[in-house]
Amino acid sequence: MQPLRFMTGLLALLLATSSSLFAATPADLGQLDIPRYAPDRVLVKFRPGTAAAEISAEHRNAHAVPLRSLPEIDVQVMQVPVGMVEDSIAVYRRNPNVLYAEPDYYRLLVMPREEPGPTPAGGANYFAEQWYLDNTGQNHTFVNQTIFGAFLDVTSGTPNADINAPQAWDLRRGQVGDPTSYDRPKIAVLDSGADCNVPDLRGKCLEQVDVVGAKANDTCPAGEPACDNYGHGTFVAGEAVANTDNAEGVAGVGWHTGAGIFKVCYLELVTDGFFLYEVGLCPVSGSSEAILRASTDQSVNGNLVRSQYQVITMSYASDLIDSAGNITQTDASSAECEAIALARDRGVLVVAAAGNNGDTSRTYPAACTDDQGRSTVISVAAADHEDDRVSFSTYSRSTDHWVSLAAPGQDIIGILPSANCNLAADNDSCVDWWSGTSMAAPLVAGAAALVWDDLYARLPAGTSRAAATCSYAGMPCNQAVRLRLEQNAAKVGANAQNLLSWTANGRLDLAAALRNDVTTGGGTAPVAAFRYDCIGLACNFTASGSGAGTLSYRWVWGDGTADGSGSNPSHTYPATGSYTVTQTATDSNGSTSVSTTLNLKAGKRSVSGSVSSDSGGSGGSGGVCTHPKGKC
Repeated sequence: MQPLRFMTGLLALLLATSSSLFAATPADLGQLDIPRYAPDRVLVKFRPGTAAAEISAEHRNAHAVPLRSLPEIDVQVMQVPVGMVEDSIAVYRRNPNVLYAEPDYYRLLVMPREEPGPTPAGGANYFAEQWYLDNTGQNHTFVNQTIFGAFLDVTSGTPNADINAPQAWDLRRGQVGDPTSYDRPKIAVLDSGADCNVPDLRGKCLEQVDVVGAKANDTCPAGEPACDNYGHGTFVAGEAVANTDNAEGVAGVGWHTGAGIFKVCYLELVTDGFFLYEVGLCPVSGSSEAILRASTDQSVNGNLVRSQYQVITMSYASDLIDSAGNITQTDASSAECEAIALARDRGVLVVAAAGNNGDTSRTYPAACTDDQGRSTVISVAAADHEDDRVSFSTYSRSTDHWVSLAAPGQDIIGILPSANCNLAADNDSCVDWWSGTSMAAPLVAGAAALVWDDLYARLPAGTSRAAATCSYAGMPCNQAVRLRLEQNAAKVGANAQNLLSWTANGRLDLAAALRNDVTTGGGTAPVAAFRYDCIGLACNFTASGSGAGTLSYRWVWGDGTADGSGSNPSHTYPATGSYTVTQTATDSNGSTSVSTTLNLKAGKRSVSGSVSSDSGGSGGSGGVCTHPKGKC
């Protein structure tokens, strides 16, 4: 390994105006004017079946012009005059056919506080610095914050306060990335982009996708559409998939696993009146688009160029620092949570940082749920080298255990873009020590990829490996992977702490998740239930099942078309006739199915009813004519 070079200050940059440029940290943000949402964009969703003429008229009333759409969730991204976001939303919300209208909220990336960087203790032994992978109580570097400034120092933790990575790698090391393969788990990293030319990411980036576009302070060169001008995304990607055992840089949890780089956040400059500061802004329109793209096969001219990702990781959150320096939460985005729910229903496992609020307030997208209130995200809190909760980490209590797992998130060593160390060539590694739940989430994502690889190895030959259709132990594969991570997490810390006092499932233990299969049974199978409402041949279905933990649904329509998923699907039948529709509800205890027969007739006749595996259902209302002239 070559000698390491470090940044010698916050950033070795000065603007022509002589105003210094700094990376904003939580301590600075109370003085900065950071907007909650884009000043000229709104997201709007109309009720299905709303006439195109009515939609166009409502856009005119709101002074809104279409920018783009998110067709998978029927959301339109609209441009409005600067400063008129709230007025335009008020116009939309007066229309009963508008399901929701919301600002294009910004999720926030906050640069952890950097420090002058002398050569770390241990010299070139970077794996020894990664205490969170294998904690033997060894000395490691940490950032010592004092009233005189921050500097690197040496400390040690408690043995076994780690994720047991070496023991896990003896079992699974993942698969070399292949964009089109369905049986090689891969991770979509949604962040500020990544420097895919650094040694630790060379050959690991399966694709680079930009969903936010060029900005005044964040442009990318040709051939690098998802470059990283901020550094956060490179750090996160390296934790998950850095080249491992290559005598260079750091080890990534996913070992051989590849990653897709989605640039959903961009660098912006804000001021306190004298200094300029860097922050990362992540509009939910871009976040939602990236989630939908990552969870969908991508084809060009009918040829598959990239299959869907098995894992999505997001290390940005809705933290908002007000003028008094208090951290508050912004609202959930209906579009973002809907995109995540659809990704879950398509078989993808979504991981997100829980936030750095230091309290139990929900942050998004980590706290997203589906329309039945079930978690759709593995939310990750931050633990330290003693297995204690880091003081800044958001957490949860038993009364509202929305934070699923903890993973190490303090004094994490990671890679940065070469430019951050003023390296002219990409033949050296630029590293730093950062803290945050942003650092904890990619450890879980890398672990999920290895568990998924192990799950594929257990499936019988010929069984579907595509995330959207993969099934294991009577449940979708993404649910099986989530359960293996949660069920096998450490419940007791290295110092005998109760890790369930601040997370729902404990601290990530990758080796245990690979050694132990998912546990099913021992409890009551879920109740499968749903309501149906049809007019003519068009039917809407609403799941109302119950069970343990997160339920997922599969639907067989009875007309020979592809199965459906989700809790509120719609389906249009091809012709008048009788169709048997079957819902299968799955939770950690197994699966239950329930069926009913729909007698449909083209026209305006309505048919509705409900059915449950518990009671056999209430039948249906038969045929009720809704045509204004009775012509059904």
